[in-house]
Amino acid sequence: MLNSFSMIGNYFTTGIRAVLRHKTHLALNLLGLTTGLASALLILLYASYELGYDSMHPNAKSSYRLEQFFLPVNQRFPVSSPAMKAVLENYDKRIQVSRINSGAPALRLAGSSQQLTLEKAQAVDANITDFFQIEVLRGDLTAAITQPNQIALSEQEAMRLFGHTEVLGQQFQLGEQRYSVSALYRMPEQSHFKAGSLRRISDEVATGRLAINNVYSYIHLPTDVDQAVLLQQLTTELNQQAYQGGKVTELQLRALTDIHLHSNLAYEFEVNGSAGTVNICLVLAALLLLIAAINFINMSTARAAMRAKEVGVRKALGASRSQLFVQFMLESLLIACCAGLLAAVMVELVLPQFNLLVNRPLQLDYIGDFGLILLASVFSVGVLAGVYPAVFISAFDAKKVLSGDFQRGNTAVWLRKSLLVLQGAITIGLLVSSVVLQQQLQLLQNQSTGYQREARLIVNAMDNSLLFHAENQNLLQSLQKVEGVNAASMLDMQITDTISQAMNIQLPGQNVDTALPPISQMGTGFDIAKTAGLTLLAGRDFSETYQSDWYQKHDDHATAAVIITESLARKAGYENLQDVIGQQWLLPGDVPVLRMQVVGVVADIQVGSALKQQEPLILICGRSPMTYANIMLSMDPQIAVTARDKVQQLLTERLQRQDLKLSWLSDDYNAIYQNQQRQGKVIAIFAALAIALTCVGLFGLAAFSAEQRSREVAMRKVLGAGRFNLVNLLASEYIKLMAISAVLAIPATFWALNSWLSEFSVRISQNPLWYLLAAAATFAICWCTVAALAWQVAGRKPAMVLRQH
Repeated sequence: MLNSFSMIGNYFTTGIRAVLRHKTHLALNLLGLTTGLASALLILLYASYELGYDSMHPNAKSSYRLEQFFLPVNQRFPVSSPAMKAVLENYDKRIQVSRINSGAPALRLAGSSQQLTLEKAQAVDANITDFFQIEVLRGDLTAAITQPNQIALSEQEAMRLFGHTEVLGQQFQLGEQRYSVSALYRMPEQSHFKAGSLRRISDEVATGRLAINNVYSYIHLPTDVDQAVLLQQLTTELNQQAYQGGKVTELQLRALTDIHLHSNLAYEFEVNGSAGTVNICLVLAALLLLIAAINFINMSTARAAMRAKEVGVRKALGASRSQLFVQFMLESLLIACCAGLLAAVMVELVLPQFNLLVNRPLQLDYIGDFGLILLASVFSVGVLAGVYPAVFISAFDAKKVLSGDFQRGNTAVWLRKSLLVLQGAITIGLLVSSVVLQQQLQLLQNQSTGYQREARLIVNAMDNSLLFHAENQNLLQSLQKVEGVNAASMLDMQITDTISQAMNIQLPGQNVDTALPPISQMGTGFDIAKTAGLTLLAGRDFSETYQSDWYQKHDDHATAAVIITESLARKAGYENLQDVIGQQWLLPGDVPVLRMQVVGVVADIQVGSALKQQEPLILICGRSPMTYANIMLSMDPQIAVTARDKVQQLLTERLQRQDLKLSWLSDDYNAIYQNQQRQGKVIAIFAALAIALTCVGLFGLAAFSAEQRSREVAMRKVLGAGRFNLVNLLASEYIKLMAISAVLAIPATFWALNSWLSEFSVRISQNPLWYLLAAAATFAICWCTVAALAWQVAGRKPAMVLRQH
């Protein structure tokens, strides 16, 4: 036992001496490994955080969210009917269901006339704690979610409303009822479910009809339930009972732990993460660790000849190959451990900035996930980088080494060249990927959407009854009088979100059987084309001059003016757009039947993200079945910021509200692509790091190669070779390897990027010039790195070099 410890101690001492003997070699290895490890640690920390979403909830693995795919609008939504709870429980008594209804009436604190809005207010079933982890800090959460007129607040909501967390017993007016705060709670950060407050779901919502979709339904499924059979049977039942047997919706299930990364739908509790971003990050982490390991392998095998005599002497003194293998692996792990310590320090320094980049509260827990990631990364890199050099060096023949007959084999040379080719291919791929991603983002952000985004102010999520009633038009009229406001209108949805309404249109001369398929619709106010900057192709805008434009109910029917998009006019069979103006279309499914007069045709509108195809759309003046609506204001760009303050002040005074959310439409639009923007920034940063690591590896190999060929360089210089020619001679070998890298990288990168671009309905075409420039940039970086060392070697006096040899 004592001999074993003594041997390990000897290995350790020898390893430290060997590592410190070549300080330049050590510095380059530490620089490469530290940078690679630190980058990979940050990426893996982010990926671990994203993959851990919702895993802490009770029975998370057997929990699902009920979702619906509505065929008329070709959209998937995370909401369902509250009546589905009884349908599911009737199917199998073991199925548990919990419902969540978002939103709340306006709130008034005691002693204040100002209205406020509860943020992320959730009305829930009593069994919500069986589905989500909720930490009760004070009070009785059960009372809050089971008894009427009781409510629980999160820490953040309590601070926002009252300025402190001592809120038990506080009372406020919520709509027509007075509520008392009976609990204070905290929810995990890594949960897609966000709740600023919790209260009992109302009887009115809980007893809603099957055709009403206003709750999030979470279910616990027994493991022996066949999901496909369940969904098929319930879909059929839902369509028969709620939609008169029509094929309107398909029920689907989403695993609870998949929601954050795989669900990017309208009406989520907040913008979720992206599985694509996480996958890209994991690939980048692997590539950075691979490049760092390649650098270590290349420099270790390149300098193997310098350790040859040491190996020969050790073998002559009785050392076995396995002992030598352990010795060299220990040296590799020693360097990896030092790099790991330096990487941890680097991560500590850059983590705050990285958190801003990925918008996550990542923390370093050395006895938790981060500690495990750090140990696993260090060990993996140490073994990956050290195993081949250890096998290669420990295999030297002692007799040949000590007799001076040792010659380096071709295996190590080919390995170094192959790994350098791989590094070059990775560099070219990342450079092109960065350019393509940025170009695609610019296209998405600058593409024609059919509406103007600049200088458009949105007043978000207002009570629909304040807008879509003819008698309330004076609010918009007041806003139009504000200096800097050019036009005002309203929409019953977010134009940067998704269409959630559709209807069957009946054209003149058609019957119900030959009517058009369901068409997406949007309720708006007067002057919508002017306010939103729509492109009128025929007809006119909605106008107060024509009061008949506004939705009006009559004895047996209703009337309203509509504006349609160009694609809808073409779909209806009108080649000349002017011919559709004045036509009367019917909405037979409405009660009462709606007679719509087409007054205008506008260019197609891209609602939401370009990941979705543009849909034919109809705008209806003054009609909306939605609960909330938004005001849109067209502002004078010169004084838009000042005018915004005046608008907010007017709304605060008129509506007695201080928490109205105003946003610029351009910001809302850019936010659609925040996951793609994050991907672009991450790829750009780590592509730069990959290039830097490749330069470190090239520098180390070039330094060794230049030193090995210094005598050849001196001889060529004596024979008349110029300094620049000598530099090209030393650099040409690496340029040839980079050329092979380009040949391998270009087709693979083109295929990968083409697959990614196919997800977008609007996308760029890949330009061969980008690939040529990426290859040229890689060649230039390679040549400059090698030439910097070669220039120094070529500048030495031949006499001094030849005398040393």
